[in-house]
Amino acid sequence: MKPLHKRNFQPFKKVLTLVILLTIGVAAIIYAEINYRSITCTGLVVKLDSENERPLLGKNDINLMVTNEGADYYLDKPLTDISLKKIESRVKRIPLVKSCEAHYDFSGKIIVSVKEFSPIARILKFTSGESNIRDQYVTKEGKFIGTSDLFTPRTLVVSGPFFQNSRKDLRDERGKTLIPLFEFINNDDFWRAQIAQLVIAADGGVVMVPTLGRTYIDFGLPMNIESKFKKLALFYKKIIPNKGWNTYSWIHLKYKNQVICDY
Repeated sequence: MKPLHKRNFQPFKKVLTLVILLTIGVAAIIYAEINYRSITCTGLVVKLDSENERPLLGKNDINLMVTNEGADYYLDKPLTDISLKKIESRVKRIPLVKSCEAHYDFSGKIIVSVKEFSPIARILKFTSGESNIRDQYVTKEGKFIGTSDLFTPRTLVVSGPFFQNSRKDLRDERGKTLIPLFEFINNDDFWRAQIAQLVIAADGGVVMVPTLGRTYIDFGLPMNIESKFKKLALFYKKIIPNKGWNTYSWIHLKYKNQVICDY
C-alpha cells in the first residue's frame, strides 16, 4: 500500500469541488426564490417600439389597459400575485398593438414591452356611404386596426364600394390581392409621391387618383402589377412631356400590352 502522502487524491478533489459548486448553486436558487417571493411591485414601465414616423399609441393608453382603467392596483403588491399573461392579454386587445411581452426586473418593476403595427394604407370608410363607421388602417397581413388619436401617418389613402357591408379585413381571397398593390406603391418613392388615392370598385377593380393633374388611371384588377406600372411609367416619360398633365381624362392599363387614353 502506498503511503498516504503519495496517493492520488485528484479524482476525489474534482468530485468534492463539483459537489460544493452544486450545493452553492442550489442554495443560490433557493435563496433567490425566497427573496423573489418577498419582492413587491415598485412601479410600471412601458417600453414602446414603433416603426412609424411617430408612435400611434400613447403610454398612458397602455397604462390604462394594463391596470384595467385603474381597477387593478399593482404598486406594493407581491409580484407572485401579479399575472404577466393577464397584462399581455389586456394590452393585445388594443387593435394598434402588434405584440406585447411583460416581465419583472430585480427592483420589482413590471416592464411592459409593446410593439405597434406599421400601417400600409388608410381606408376611408365614409366614402362608401357608411359614415357611422370609423376609418381603418390596414396592415400587411390584411388586418384592420382602427386609427390613432395621437398621430396620422402619411400613408396610402384607399376608398370605394369594395369596403361596404362592414368589411372587417382584407384576409379573404379578393381582399388579399390588394395587399401587394399597396406594398408596391409604398416601396417605390416615385409612385408613392404620384398616387394620391386608390378607389376600389365592388369587384376589386382599382382606379388611381394622381397627385398632379386630373387624369384618372384605370388600373383594373390588382394583377400583373409590375407590368402595369411599367406601362404607366412610359406614359409619364413619353406622353406627358408632349401632351401635358390634363390632356386626357382617363388612362386604361387593364388591357394587355396596351395603354389606352381617353379625352
